[in-house]
Amino acid sequence: MNILNILKIIRIHIVVGGFLAFSLGALLAIAGGGSFEPTRFVLGYVVVFLADLSTHFGNDYFDVEIDKNSEQKKFFSGSRILVNHPNLRQLSKSISLSLLLFSNVLAVLLVVFLNFPITFFIIILGASLVGWYYSAPPIRLISKGLGEVAVALVTGFVIPGMGYLAISSQFDLLFVYFAIPFIMYGFSLSLSLHAPDIEVDRKGGKTNLAVRLGQRHIIFLISIVVFLATLAFLVYSWQNAFSIDLSVVFLFSIIPLATGFFGVVGVFQKKKLNYFSAFNVAALFVFNMLMIIYLLLIVLTE
Repeated sequence: MNILNILKIIRIHIVVGGFLAFSLGALLAIAGGGSFEPTRFVLGYVVVFLADLSTHFGNDYFDVEIDKNSEQKKFFSGSRILVNHPNLRQLSKSISLSLLLFSNVLAVLLVVFLNFPITFFIIILGASLVGWYYSAPPIRLISKGLGEVAVALVTGFVIPGMGYLAISSQFDLLFVYFAIPFIMYGFSLSLSLHAPDIEVDRKGGKTNLAVRLGQRHIIFLISIVVFLATLAFLVYSWQNAFSIDLSVVFLFSIIPLATGFFGVVGVFQKKKLNYFSAFNVAALFVFNMLMIIYLLLIVLTE
C-alpha cells in the first residue's frame, strides 16, 4: 500500500509535458541539421526524467503544510498524499534526493563516455538546484517571488535545451531564437498554474506573483506575455533565416494568444477566471503538439 501511495505523488501529465518539451528541443536540432541518434536521445531524456521526478517528491515534501489548506486535489498542484499519509514524508524526501543524484551522475557519465558537451551537465546541475530550492528552505524560490521565473527557465530553456544538446551538442542561433518565446510560454504556464491557487498559497505564506498581483492582474499579464511570444514569431517569420518556415510557427502561436485574449475578455465580463487558466495550459499543450508534428514532417520529408 505504501508503494502505491508514494507512486501517486508522480503527476503523469507533468511527466508527459516534460517529454514533449525535450522532444521538441531534439526535433528542432534535427530540423536544423542535426543527426538523430536513439541512444543519445533516450539517455539524454532519462537525465531529464529523473530530475523531473525528483521535483514531484521534493515539492510535495516541502509543501505539506500548504497542501493541508487546499480543500481539494488540483490537477497540477500537490497530490495531498503526504497530507493523508505523513509516515511517507521522509521516504518522499529520500526518493527526491536519490533521483537528483542519479540524474546528475548519469549526466557526468554521458559527458565522459558519450561525448555529451559539458554544458549538458552544467545545465542539469543548475536545474537540479533550482528544482530542489523551488520549495526547499532556506531559499524557497516560490516564497520569494521567483517561482514563476524558475518555472519559465526550466520549461522554456532547460528541458528543450537538453533535448537540443543531446542531438546537436551545442546551442546555435536557431535554438536561441526559439528559446526566447519558449521562456515566455514557460512564464505564462507558471502564472496559469498559480492563478487558481491564490487563496491557498496566501494562507501557506507563498508570495508568488499570483498572490502579490491577484488573479485579474495575472490574467492581464499572461495576455501580455503570450502576445510578446507571438510577436517574436512574427518577427522571425520575416527573416527567413532557417530551413524551418517560421510563418507556420507564427500561426501555431495564435492559439495561446487567443486563449490569453479570451481571459482578458473574461476579466471585463467578471466571469470566473479559473477556467481561463486551464484554457491557457491546454493551449500551450496544443502548441507543443503542433510544433512536434510540424518538425516531424520536416525531418521525415528531408
